[in-house]
Amino acid sequence: EKQAESELLESWLPLSNLDLFVPHLYPSCFFVYEKPILEFRSMLSTLKKGLSKLLIPYHPLAGEVVTSPAGEPEIHCNNHGVEFIEAYADIELCNLALHHPDAYLAGKLLPMRPTAVL
Repeated sequence: EKQAESELLESWLPLSNLDLFVPHLYPSCFFVYEKPILEFRSMLSTLKKGLSKLLIPYHPLAGEVVTSPAGEPEIHCNNHGVEFIEAYADIELCNLALHHPDAYLAGKLLPMRPTAVL
């Protein structure tokens, strides 16, 4: 997990009416790149540093969705961090059934964190 670069004050944010109206979806994505010419480790280091800086002004994204004492969902801005997973695979993309991701890739490429904001 990657946290914001600096200490953040713990806080709670209520969800907006639009947030409450939309059903809960687990926001997830993955990116696929061609094998880089540059050293992959240095690229990962740069990505992680950039993410930790980005989470300072967008600190709610590093929080968790929790239930308030009143029973309403809210964002607990606790700098818990966002999931950052790196993986390597020795397989051609054409051999993955990306046109049917639910059937073929469910639970394999993306972790499930039901309380995560991002």
